[in-house]
Amino acid sequence: MDQQGKDFEIELELQQLRQAMEMDLKLAQLPEAIAPPPAVESAHTEADERPQVVPNPAASPSSRKPKAFIAAIALLGLALAGSAIAAFKVQQWALTTSTTIGTDIETAQKTVDIDLLKQHRQTLQTATAILEKTPNLPGFNYQQAQANLPQMRSLQTTVQLDLTATERLKLAETLAMEAAVLVQNPPHPVQTWAKAREKWQQAIGQLESISPDTIVSSTAEQKLSSYRTNLANINNRMATAQKSVDFNNRGAAEISKRDYQRAIQYYKQAIALNASQPEAYIGQGIAYSELGNNLQAIQQYDKAIQLNSNLAEAYYNRGLSHYELGNEEKALEDYNLAIQNQPNYAQAYLERGGAHYALQNSSAAMADFQQAAQLFSQQGDTQNHQLAQKIIDYLQATTASNLDESEQEDYQECWDAWGNPCNEIHYYVPPRRSRNSGAVNVPTPQRNSTSIRTPSRTGGGRSRSRRRR
Repeated sequence: MDQQGKDFEIELELQQLRQAMEMDLKLAQLPEAIAPPPAVESAHTEADERPQVVPNPAASPSSRKPKAFIAAIALLGLALAGSAIAAFKVQQWALTTSTTIGTDIETAQKTVDIDLLKQHRQTLQTATAILEKTPNLPGFNYQQAQANLPQMRSLQTTVQLDLTATERLKLAETLAMEAAVLVQNPPHPVQTWAKAREKWQQAIGQLESISPDTIVSSTAEQKLSSYRTNLANINNRMATAQKSVDFNNRGAAEISKRDYQRAIQYYKQAIALNASQPEAYIGQGIAYSELGNNLQAIQQYDKAIQLNSNLAEAYYNRGLSHYELGNEEKALEDYNLAIQNQPNYAQAYLERGGAHYALQNSSAAMADFQQAAQLFSQQGDTQNHQLAQKIIDYLQATTASNLDESEQEDYQECWDAWGNPCNEIHYYVPPRRSRNSGAVNVPTPQRNSTSIRTPSRTGGGRSRSRRRR
C-alpha cells in the first residue's frame, strides 16, 4: 500500500476516535437518575499476565511504525471499546425501563403525585430517545428496542395528560380556597362578592378543561358540581349587595336634592341589605347632620370608620359635626385624620384652618388656608380656590386684635343673608359648595352600577352655622 493509502487509513481511524469520544460526552450528560453505572475495570487484564516481549533491535526498519501512530491506534481501540460498553449498558437500561416503568406509573397515578409523575415523564423521554437511537448492530437488541417504542410513546402521552389534568385540579382547588376565604364572615361589599365570583368561575373553568380519560376525572366531576352550587350562591349574595348599592346611590341623589328624610330611608334599606357598606353610614350621617342631629350623625360616622378606618370622608364629616357641637379640638383631630388618609384633601385643609382660627392658632390657620388654596387650584376647583384666597386676603388685611370694641360692636350688628355675623372669618365670603357636590361630582346613579357614591354636604362647611366663640 502506498503512503497515500496509509495516510487515509490513519485519518479514518482518527475520525472514528473522535466520534467515540463524542459519544462518551453525550453519555456523561445523561441525568444522574437514569445514567448507567460506570464500567468496572478488571483488576488484572489479559495483557498484564502475558510475558514481556523484548523488542528485537535487529528487526527490519520497514516493519516498525512511528510511536505517535502506535499510541493513536492504542487510544482508538480503548476509546471504541469503552464507548461500546457504555452504549450497550445505556441501551440495556432503556430496555429494562421500558418493561418496568408501567408499574411505577400506575403507582404514581393512584397517589396522584405530581412530582412523581414529572419524574416518570422525564424518565420516559430519556429512555425513548435512547431506544430510538439504538444501532442495528450485534449485541444491541435492536429488534426489542423497536418493539418497545410504541408502548413507551403511548405511556408518554398518558403521563402528560394525567400530569396536566392533575395540575389543573390543584389550581382549581387553590382558587376555590381563595374564594371561600374572601367571603368569610359576611356581609361584604359588592366588590368582594365580585372577586369571589371571579375565582369560582376560574376554578370551574379549570375543572371543565380536564379530560375524562385522566386519573382525576371522577374527582373533577364531583368538585365541578359543588363549585357550580357555590357560584350560584355567590351570585345571589352579589345580587343582594348590588341592591344595597342601588339604595345607597338613591340616598346620595336625595341628599343632592336636600330631601334628607327620604335619603335616610334609602340608606336604612341599603344597610338592611348589606350592613358592611360604610358609604351608607356616611350618607346617613350627612343627612342627620343637615337635619340638625349631629350626635346621631357622629354615631353613623363611627360605624363607617369601624368598617373602614381609612375613609377620609368619614373623618372629615365627623369633624364638621364636632365643630357644629362646639368641640373644635375633636374637630381638629378628625381633620388631621382625614388629611393623613388623603393628603390632597383640599376641603379638610380649609376646615382645619377654620378650626385653628377658632382656637386662635392664626399661623397654623394661615398655613392650612394657603395649602387649601394651592390644592383647589391644582384640582381645578375655581369656586373653592377663590373662597380660600378671599379668606387669606382677609387674614392678611386685618385681624381681630386690631379692632376696638366699638368696631366689634358695629360688626356684630352686621348680619349676612344666612343670619351669620359679618365679622366672622367663615362668614366673610359667600357659602361654598363641597368638592363632591353638584351635578358633576354627584352623578345620577346608574341602574345596576357597582360604584358606591359617598355624598358630601351641599351647603359647604358646617362652621358657618354658628358663631365662633
